Amino acid sequence: MNHSTIGYHFVPKVEFFQGINQNYQTISVDTSISMEELRVNDYQLGGRPPSYLPEPEFYGISLAPEERSLFDIEESHFPPPHPNDLWYDDGSIVLKAGDKLFRVHRSILSQKSSVFATKLQIRAESTETHNGCPVLTLDDDAEELRQLLLTIYEISYFEDNAQYIVYLCALIRLSTKYEMEQLQDLALERLKRGVPSTLASFDIPEHQKDRANAQRDVLAIIQLAREINSLELLPCAYYYCSRLSTSTIFEGRDGVVLALPDITACILGKDQLRIMQRQTTHSFLYTLPRFNESCDKKCGGNDRLLLQYLQSQDFATPCTFEQFTDWEKIGVCKGCAPAYRGKHMKGRRDAWERLPGIFGLGSWRKIVII
Repeated sequence: MNHSTIGYHFVPKVEFFQGINQNYQTISVDTSISMEELRVNDYQLGGRPPSYLPEPEFYGISLAPEERSLFDIEESHFPPPHPNDLWYDDGSIVLKAGDKLFRVHRSILSQKSSVFATKLQIRAESTETHNGCPVLTLDDDAEELRQLLLTIYEISYFEDNAQYIVYLCALIRLSTKYEMEQLQDLALERLKRGVPSTLASFDIPEHQKDRANAQRDVLAIIQLAREINSLELLPCAYYYCSRLSTSTIFEGRDGVVLALPDITACILGKDQLRIMQRQTTHSFLYTLPRFNESCDKKCGGNDRLLLQYLQSQDFATPCTFEQFTDWEKIGVCKGCAPAYRGKHMKGRRDAWERLPGIFGLGSWRKIVII
């Protein structure tokens, strides 16, 4: 029988198994361990997954819409091939990453990055060359470096590819490393469309696709947030991660495996999100409706409609911050819907304020950089 981690305190025992095509990491749960041993002392981002008192087992509702789901958008994860091979005959420096070579211009790199300017000045004293051009060897991933260089050289490249989360992550990672502040800010602001720190931004319709892309590559976003120490990305990213299956949270996806503190935070937070959903944001779905005496249509008393609606929903995936709009389907008329909607929106606002705390990150004020 599977038990909730809420109220069952454990010390992870990590074992690795090598299969034919993939590696597995398993974490065993020992329910005899004391509460304090659950806490992760080396939580690198300044917070730690909280320990909670025992709560009743609860499974929430994902409220999957009848139209195509926000999180079902299927597109390629990667930018399409680009004709620029980043080999300029008049280039003054060859950058080497792995087995890839890029002949580019020392002046352009120095102008964009003081870190590159220093590296190139030191490298001028070296005798290593390729076709008569000095070589600078970097420890960066070759494809990520290619994406950075294309962004520097091609004016429209950023806007053409900013919908790809892996591209944004590569850009943020390397622009942080090479202290390209303008490029870093540009890429971070675009990424925050998908993992916002305010509910108002979360609800912007034009950012729906950005949210879908962030949900799809949320494990990579969490890894990036750890790497660059950007706490404000984590609450929304953890929320997306809680919507994944438990096996995906533990085992990872597409070659990305979360660190143990992140796994712990997401597993514990998943149950807390379901509880907030039941008590705060979507409480109207967890009680039988009553007739509204002030309504001419006497709506709100049709429990058959509510039960029919619930039967078509996913009870395993948190939907804590998804807006509910199907009022008529649960027996609420158009005249009474605004009152229900107002309570629903207030619940979402209250829950959003508590979101960092359920993942051990304190408050929004503590983690958001103004």
